[in-house]
Amino acid sequence: MKLHSIRAPRRSGRLRPISAVAVVTAASLLALAGCGGSSSDDSEAGGTVNLTFFTIPVNSTPVIEKVVERFEETHPGIKVKVELGPNNVDTVRGTLATQISSGSSTPDVYEGDVMWPAQFAEENLALNLSDHIDGDFFDTFQPALAAQGQVDGNQYMTPWFTEAGYLYYRKDLLEEAGLPVPKTWEELAETAAKIQASGKAKYGYVFQGATTEELTCNWVEYLTDAGGQVVNDDYTEGTMNTPAGVKALSFMRSLIDTGVTPKAVTTFQSAESLSAFDAGDAVFMRNWGYAYAITQDKDSSDVVGKVGMAPLPTFEGSEGPGASVVGGGNLYINPNTDHLEESLEFLQWLGSDEAQKIMATVGEVLPVTTAVADDPEIQQVNEPMSVLPDLRLASRQVATPKYPGITQAVYRAVNSALAGGTSIEEALAQADKEINSALQGSL
Repeated sequence: MKLHSIRAPRRSGRLRPISAVAVVTAASLLALAGCGGSSSDDSEAGGTVNLTFFTIPVNSTPVIEKVVERFEETHPGIKVKVELGPNNVDTVRGTLATQISSGSSTPDVYEGDVMWPAQFAEENLALNLSDHIDGDFFDTFQPALAAQGQVDGNQYMTPWFTEAGYLYYRKDLLEEAGLPVPKTWEELAETAAKIQASGKAKYGYVFQGATTEELTCNWVEYLTDAGGQVVNDDYTEGTMNTPAGVKALSFMRSLIDTGVTPKAVTTFQSAESLSAFDAGDAVFMRNWGYAYAITQDKDSSDVVGKVGMAPLPTFEGSEGPGASVVGGGNLYINPNTDHLEESLEFLQWLGSDEAQKIMATVGEVLPVTTAVADDPEIQQVNEPMSVLPDLRLASRQVATPKYPGITQAVYRAVNSALAGGTSIEEALAQADKEINSALQGSL
């Protein structure tokens, strides 16, 4: 499997409760920190150091409990308190930024998005790991995943687990129609329309079209397939309003205009897309790898045993498969931590092959170390992992602290065009205008 650094949530879904960890809201996270207080008061009893690890729920299994339990077994002098935050990247980013910038020493280690390194490095919200960890450790990760945590040659985060966009399809409906799994976007639209016309499915294709980071991920996939990118390589100007941008956005809009995709997709995040597919209403779905296990839940899904997975399509005339944007979870250390040595030990253990095998087998999330990702046994754990080697993974252009403004410009403009509020050209021009403002620091 190779990740292409092409010029990407966090996913959301139905989550089972994790019993042995503290669940916190964004507001209570600040209170837990004592508005900038220290974690040392309860950390030294009996020579044991207590770390606080803030994370977002991982998949639908208690994998966090497992990895923490195993870490504590192998590091008897360290205890880890897990705090679960809301499954909303923007909310978590704002809360952590406020908390750490106020001088709080907790959380010691925290999970964050792949798009944070540049911003968090600039604002001193994340420790420069390169000052404390030998470079050989970073070399154990799949190179492009580790590279996303670098700012000016320094490492500010390490991958913990990864996610990617997949094409989900109804095996039974394609077999009944005698149609192959589509390799191009044009073929997907045609196949979906045929099956819809037969009355076998309400929707042809569903994806994530709401004004969130997930729409940016979807957009980058189409735009990359069309040969474009959001900003230029120097991060000095937006490059959405181009022939590639027009091609990508015109196709997305055509899915709605032809009825292949419902108009309501402009309000869909991954959970809404999954609900439609899970209910048997859609032929195809773009979603993250986590969704597969939910489609096979006999207690809630109407498509158990009927779902296949494949790489996303590309446009006719382009080499396939299509681009698949990377998401997932990544690990950062609070630069204010009172327990630097122990925090470094915990972060490095979470990136070890032992921990990554637990993440893959218990959590059924995609591993980030090269050795585990290439392990044939791990690749057979579930359908997403078996398809993973065939994906053409792509990264969002996140190497700038201005990225939050860039992505907001992207998903607002694309959503407006999909909803029919603006024309294709107007939406792309507005996106570039707002991107340029963000890059210049005025947005």
